[in-house]
Amino acid sequence: MKDLLEILGAMAGKRREVPNPTELFLDIVDRVVKAACGEFGAKNDEVAILLLTTDGKHLSFAAPRKLVGLGTIPITKRDSIAVNVFNKGVGEATNNVPMVKHVTFFESVRLRDRPAPIQKMVTVPIVHDGKTIGVGQVSRKGETALDAGPDFSTADVRKVQTFFQAVGPFIAEARPDKF
Repeated sequence: MKDLLEILGAMAGKRREVPNPTELFLDIVDRVVKAACGEFGAKNDEVAILLLTTDGKHLSFAAPRKLVGLGTIPITKRDSIAVNVFNKGVGEATNNVPMVKHVTFFESVRLRDRPAPIQKMVTVPIVHDGKTIGVGQVSRKGETALDAGPDFSTADVRKVQTFFQAVGPFIAEARPDKF
């Protein structure tokens, strides 16, 4: 983790020097996703990062990259797992995602050869300087809950929260002025 944080710090420190700060930001987010995949045994399309838009009214995907720019979720939307965690500021595990009313549009975007629905998910707030700036999600996909693997536990929520607490400042620092 220490190596990741050093790399993210060096990358974020270059924000004002690069010709395309948005591309640098997305590269930083990609590094975070790759590290999260290794840390939590997830596939690339099972880690998501949504950030509060500059106007403070929506959550927008920063990862997976294929979802960047495809739409936003209003922070007033009651049937969004991400929005609920963002507004409460408390992480949670949802081990029955198909049974919970939630925004499904983004699940329909093809991210791998054989798309599979999200069955289980941990969602945690990403906090920087005492403010929630977004959410991080680690999911398990499969045709059925059994295919997706074991349920997430309270310990998993704490572990995901600790991870995103550590990387949150770098995401915040590298975030483009308009996102």
